Order: sequence, then structure tokens, then C-alpha cells
Amino acid sequence: MATTPQKPQLLTNSQMTWCSGTVAGFCATFAKQPIQRVKWIRQTSSEQISYGAIARRTLATQGAMGFMSGSAAAVYRNVPHSVLVYSLYPHAASLTKKWSGLDEQSFGTRFFAGYVTMVGATMVTHPLDTLRVRVSVQSDRATFLQTARRVHATDGVRGLYGGFGATLIGAGPRGAIGFGVFETLKPYLRRYDYFRENPSISKVVCGYLAGLLSESFIYPLDTVRRRQQALGAASPLSRLGVLAAVTTIYRAEGFLGLFKGISLNLVKNPIATAISFSVNDAVKDWLGYRHDEAEEPPHRKPTSKTGNISY
Repeated sequence: MATTPQKPQLLTNSQMTWCSGTVAGFCATFAKQPIQRVKWIRQTSSEQISYGAIARRTLATQGAMGFMSGSAAAVYRNVPHSVLVYSLYPHAASLTKKWSGLDEQSFGTRFFAGYVTMVGATMVTHPLDTLRVRVSVQSDRATFLQTARRVHATDGVRGLYGGFGATLIGAGPRGAIGFGVFETLKPYLRRYDYFRENPSISKVVCGYLAGLLSESFIYPLDTVRRRQQALGAASPLSRLGVLAAVTTIYRAEGFLGLFKGISLNLVKNPIATAISFSVNDAVKDWLGYRHDEAEEPPHRKPTSKTGNISY
């Protein structure tokens, strides 16, 4: 029986993930930035201040566009981070399968691959993350470059890695749970007619649940790193280890102090995660990403099946 020839790939799988990661990073960034800024201001403040008060203060001092303050800095960090994450994950999954002997489609493989992926991407992009937090929470309209110079002048290179310990500890579980839940739920939901007929909705649901679980799990660490990033060397918190910083916040503000701003987080981050995962998948599908072929140039076929990296 004759088979319909496949449409030739114009891009390699890696090039497609660069494209899909870029688009996903842009979409997720602008979707969550207004809520992100309000949450960070509350999260990094030691005073008890409501979201309403923060919103009124922002409107009074910066106008409506104040809620988008730090968008450019967020793009500078989020887009490279997104590209790295979605480009590294297929390779991490393949290597995990090779080293562990687990099925590439198993939750364990996806969990570990997500862990390694997020840790690797975070190590590269953390300085950019620090700068976007500073730009977002400061009251003036300093640019990304001006903020970088300011941080370097006051705190040195070390200031760019404020909160790195908490970030690194939290990054692994966030990526592990996120990718593990998202990639495992997708085939599960396809068992149901509604989600099989509406794949976009299925991906959004999977992404939302992945974001909800991963972000809630590591939120206390997120609080520590945001304060260390935003306040810099001027704060005693910046000189403490992760456990000591968590203990300090707990003693000063109680258990709820570690979860300050989480109500917005449970709205913002799951939505952003859903958008990011869904857009990444949609762009890859549109470009013709092939999950069952080795990473070979479009015009070449693998000479053997041995050693193929299966996506």
C-alpha cells in the first residue's frame, strides 16, 4: 500500500524548539507581567500591605503603564530561559532514558529530565532574573542596563547572583513537577473524547495543573530568593543561607510570611505555565516537529537506528 510522503522539514528539531521557546517566552511574559509586578512588590516588602494599596500606589506614581514596568527586563530573561528549557528538555529526556533504562514516556524519565533541564537553564539565566526583579520593584524608571550598572556598583558581581541558592534548590523541583505532570497528563486526557477533539484546551488544562502543583510546592523558596534579589547586599537576608533565610522570615512574620503573595501566584503562574507549555507545543506542531526521528538535517536520513535520539 502506498504511503503519503511526509512533508520535508525546513528546520531541524533543535531549530524548531528555539522558535517555539521564543514565542512561548514572549506570550507567557506579557500575560503575567501586571500581576507579577504587584506580587513581587508585596512579596519583597516586610510591611503588611494589601494588593489594593499596591495597585493604588502604582497608579498614583506611575500610571497604568506602571503595571507593565519591567516588561522589557522580563523579556530579556524569560525568552532566553524559555528557549534553553524547551531546547534542553528533549535531550535531557533522551539521555535519562539511555542512562536509567526507563521508558522515555514514563513519569520518572520526564520528572528527572525536567529537573536537570530547569537547573541547567537557571544557572545560565539567573543574573538576568535578578535584574528583572530589580527593575520591576524599583520605583524609578531605570532601564535594564542602568539597573545592571547600579547593582554592580553597589553589590558587585555577587549582587547578580542574589538568591541563587534558593533559586537553584527550587528550580529543579519546579521543572521536574512541571514537565512530569504536563507530559504525563497529555496522553491521559486524550482518552476522553472532549479533550481528544479539543487538543488546545487539553494542553492548557495540563499546563495549568502542572504550574499549580510546581509553583505551590516551591513557593517559600521563591519568597526567599525574591527578597534576596530585590534587596541585595543592603539586607541581612542576603548574607544568609537558604534554610537560615527561611527561618528568619518565619520568626519575623510567621508561617504565612513565607507564602506572602501566593494568592496572586496561584492565578499568575499556573496561567503563565499553561500558556508557555501550550504555545510551545502549538508552534512545534505547526513547524512540523517530529517526535520519533533523530536530530538530523532535513535532507538527510539516519544511516541506522542505532544511536538515534528519539524525541
